[in-house]
Amino acid sequence: MNKFSKILIGATMVLTISAVFAGAVIGAGGSADASPIESVDDVVKVIGNIVVIMYRVFFVVAVGAVIWAAFTYLTAKDDPEKIKNATKQILWAVVAIAIGLASIGFSKIIDDFIKQGK
Repeated sequence: MNKFSKILIGATMVLTISAVFAGAVIGAGGSADASPIESVDDVVKVIGNIVVIMYRVFFVVAVGAVIWAAFTYLTAKDDPEKIKNATKQILWAVVAIAIGLASIGFSKIIDDFIKQGK
């Protein structure tokens, strides 16, 4: 894994964790006593918000990886190692897109599961 990939993954993790904690604090009104969750529908909304954040993060990472892979291909100059790295980057971008799309499906499954138990 090259240095850019490590920085991109680290930044994604920091932004995701920050967004989740910021959403929890804002949703709670900034108070430790208040809770944004009062019913099953609120749980579904919180899960939906987390899924939307993760979905966006995965697509941003995937676009960044594709752009970086394209740059690597363009500057490879017939270097098989650089071409191999660019191919791996595109593969991981496809994996990120698949995870992002799967997260939408999982949120719908969880939503149906919670609503059936209601």
